[in-house]
Amino acid sequence: MTRATRRWRGAGYVLPLVVFLTALFLVPLVQLLRLSFNPVDAYNAALPGFTLSHYGRVLTEPYFYGALLHTLLTAVLVAVLCVLLAYPAAYLLAGRRPGTLRTVLFVIVISPLLTSVVVRTYGWVVLLSGNGVVNRVLVGSGLIDQPAQLLTSYPAVVVSVTHVLLPFAIIPLTTALGGLDHNLHRASQTLGAGPVRTFLRVTVPLSLPGVVTGALIVFALAMGIYITPLLVGGVTEPLAGIRVYDQVTTVFDYPVAAALSFALLVITLLSTTLLGGAFRIWERRLYG
Repeated sequence: MTRATRRWRGAGYVLPLVVFLTALFLVPLVQLLRLSFNPVDAYNAALPGFTLSHYGRVLTEPYFYGALLHTLLTAVLVAVLCVLLAYPAAYLLAGRRPGTLRTVLFVIVISPLLTSVVVRTYGWVVLLSGNGVVNRVLVGSGLIDQPAQLLTSYPAVVVSVTHVLLPFAIIPLTTALGGLDHNLHRASQTLGAGPVRTFLRVTVPLSLPGVVTGALIVFALAMGIYITPLLVGGVTEPLAGIRVYDQVTTVFDYPVAAALSFALLVITLLSTTLLGGAFRIWERRLYG
């Protein structure tokens, strides 16, 4: 069998998957893009034609561009928190030898992914409600006199979103830390470096690809998440995903919702591309 024949046979194996993904993602995306340019009538019904007014509203009205900025800052904060919380867990998992304990720990880490995000979010609603566990502990310990308004607050949104997305940071970090050559740690200690200096000068720099990968995954997911902020923070939380939800379910302005969705998509793609490119440039200068 010639190389060209093997290549065409391999393309034949991949073709059904490409067709499926194209039909599932690309076609609806193109339709949504077309919708974002359609004018609307007095009742926000889409009309045939072409207009840029929806993108003009998204970029000029504080209700929309403020939500995009708030979403960007929240995604950065959640990504940083997830990396900081994921690193110790990933370090522990990577340092364990394959066995029952490591398997149990890994199952505990990925178990939230086996549960519906709605169920996990309602767990936070129960915990943070007026008569929830958190308020009962605070009132019972005397720290506060009456239950605090924990729900529909920005800290509650950040905490719940961080909890939901944390496994997506732990998994790539565990892979990166598990792939390190332990001979480098022994060589560092042989040259006189202590455990702390070895960790800071050897482990952390070599695990940065996993850190960046986990941060980018969490950032991209946090940019588009809306179920958890909606249930915990309420419909007034100024995030772009909730603004899209509001335009679709309350205002029924589908073209503006489509325009806001694509603005969010473009910001997410540009941000991840710039961050990934900056890391590759830094890595190339550091290691040559």
